[in-house]
Amino acid sequence: MKKIKEKLKEYWKNNPKKRKSIMFVAVVFGGMVSFGLYALAQSMIDSFTDSSRIANTWNVNVDTGAGEVKLAAKTCDDGTWFCSLNTTCANSLGDGAYIIVKRVNEATTKQWKTANTNCDKPNCGRDVCKAAGGRLPTKTELQCLYTNRATFGNNFGTSFYWSSTEYSTTSAWNVNFNDGYTDYFNKTNAYSVRCVRGW
Repeated sequence: MKKIKEKLKEYWKNNPKKRKSIMFVAVVFGGMVSFGLYALAQSMIDSFTDSSRIANTWNVNVDTGAGEVKLAAKTCDDGTWFCSLNTTCANSLGDGAYIIVKRVNEATTKQWKTANTNCDKPNCGRDVCKAAGGRLPTKTELQCLYTNRATFGNNFGTSFYWSSTEYSTTSAWNVNFNDGYTDYFNKTNAYSVRCVRGW
């Protein structure tokens, strides 16, 4: 075994061009493999992003317990949500393919809710929207809802509504549906909530 090692060492020493050629091939091959893996990862990411916009339905289900993302065919309940008006705000905002607005406010005013806020789930705006299969609208979406409130049944109150957009760790943005004025308030304050679904 020792003789074989010595002969190989002598061979490479006497043939530097072959050694350089093999090193060059190894570097090129390694680069091609790395690029191929990168391209494969990008195609997987792209195809996942595309698959989240298959149809005008709720089609992505995130199972936080199992840590899985699955496709789920859930149609829009037109009795609860303005299903046919799903592009009214999304088209103008350009932040998603659809935004579906709930037909009515939540029954009572709600706190915004943070990890530090001590409020039971029925009293928290973020939780009540999640339980309804939606979420709080962003500040921009909420402003769009105010501008188009007649399109969405004009049954909004004239008070402040919570948005999901945080101003700080203790405050979040609101929109006043009396005049469209925006302001931020402490997350423990209680304001109106109108849930949305969006992609």
